[in-house]
Amino acid sequence: MGKKLNNIYLIFLNILIVVYNLYIWLSVFTEKVIVADDLKEAYSARHISKPYFSYIYSYLDSSNMAARPVSGFVTGTLVFLSKYNESIYLLGILFFPLSLFAVYWVAQKKILSKELASLITLLYSCSLIGTSIQFSPIMLNSNLATIFFSLSIYYVYVHKNILFSALFFILSILSYEIFLPLILLNLYLIKENKNRIVFLLLTIGSIVLFRKVIQPAIFAHSYQRDEVGKIFELKRVVQVTIFTAKLFFKDIFIGIYKGLINLKNLHIVEIFLALIMSSVIYKVFSGYDFKSKLKDIKSIGLISLISIILAVCVFYVSSYIPTLFGFDNRSLGAIRLFYTLFTISGIIYLSFKLKFGNRTISSLFAGLAFLLLITNMSVKNAWIYTSQFNYKMFHELSKTLKAENIENGVVCLRYDMFTELKTNPHFILREPIFYNNWECRMLSEMNGIDPKKVFIFNADRQTKCERVFLYKNGKIVREE
Repeated sequence: MGKKLNNIYLIFLNILIVVYNLYIWLSVFTEKVIVADDLKEAYSARHISKPYFSYIYSYLDSSNMAARPVSGFVTGTLVFLSKYNESIYLLGILFFPLSLFAVYWVAQKKILSKELASLITLLYSCSLIGTSIQFSPIMLNSNLATIFFSLSIYYVYVHKNILFSALFFILSILSYEIFLPLILLNLYLIKENKNRIVFLLLTIGSIVLFRKVIQPAIFAHSYQRDEVGKIFELKRVVQVTIFTAKLFFKDIFIGIYKGLINLKNLHIVEIFLALIMSSVIYKVFSGYDFKSKLKDIKSIGLISLISIILAVCVFYVSSYIPTLFGFDNRSLGAIRLFYTLFTISGIIYLSFKLKFGNRTISSLFAGLAFLLLITNMSVKNAWIYTSQFNYKMFHELSKTLKAENIENGVVCLRYDMFTELKTNPHFILREPIFYNNWECRMLSEMNGIDPKKVFIFNADRQTKCERVFLYKNGKIVREE
């Protein structure tokens, strides 16, 4: 009877995970949250004149997409279809729930128990790390990479199929390169040296062939994203190391603290959902046999820690910075996944060392889930607020331009972005409000400003301004 009841709780937990993530997606979808790089894509969709295949080629022939043809093809297709209905572009956020399904499906296939697979899926879904991959359609590239990498691990570990594992690993890297250093995990899981060599030749050989030969040959705007020389820049190495330490030992806790402060801004249904999910987690694990899994947990913890270190290595050979904040957190997909694994295995292992009972361990997981769920919903609200903040700012600017009969020229918009992000309690992880030049065209068009006649820039990004307007306290004033 106990086992049957536990299975019912587990099924209920999985249903709640699905409901929760669909709720998050629906919230972002209905509010039409489009910020940062997505503004450029949404604007591009409105002005596509080429037929599908010509557009896809031109879309892939860019510095951002040439090295990522797999995810580029999917994103480009969504952008093209968005010219018929702008909401289609937001369907890209659904790739995050799809990645959750892949993580769960692979984890419970002879790797972990179904209970732990569900817990990993839930905590991964509401992690503070790399929030852009959850809320930004263009970051479907990271979610595709996660799906393919998970399948690569599945085929090498469960089926011992080197060819399929290599194929999915290649697809992962050609979607987004965040898992490239984790090739060592695949090699570790392959037991025979001959098969390791075959896997290495197939994957690295194919990736190098595409990046160095095929990509430059078929794309005029090919761009090599790896910057291996940066590993020899001492200042850069120190900077990445400090940012990494700050991410794990400070910023995560700041994010949780801000999430809890924003608890008052959550809907009562959202708080109730977090409480229900936490309670079900407690029920699922209060009778779970952790002791029989301890050996596996230790191995998973060690593998996760090494994988996190390997994932951080990407930042030492690229221009990216490891940070939880803004749109710059988009490259943390691999760290998000393995940090979740490491946290779960660490809690279980330390609990046994401290001789905690099942109820204590279950309470720890329930409490952690509640904190992360509350924070994740606060981050969701912050992304919605960011979109509304941008819209209101441009709406006020539009009214001012019309009042002053300004119909052309270069207009600069000045506001204290950094103070706003640090002091405005609606922001949790400094979500990406208007800053880059490519964001202005969509925001202008949405608010009745002709972006082909009036060019609007952030004053911090443009030195040659014909007119400067200050946005402060929700109002626009002209600077003399």
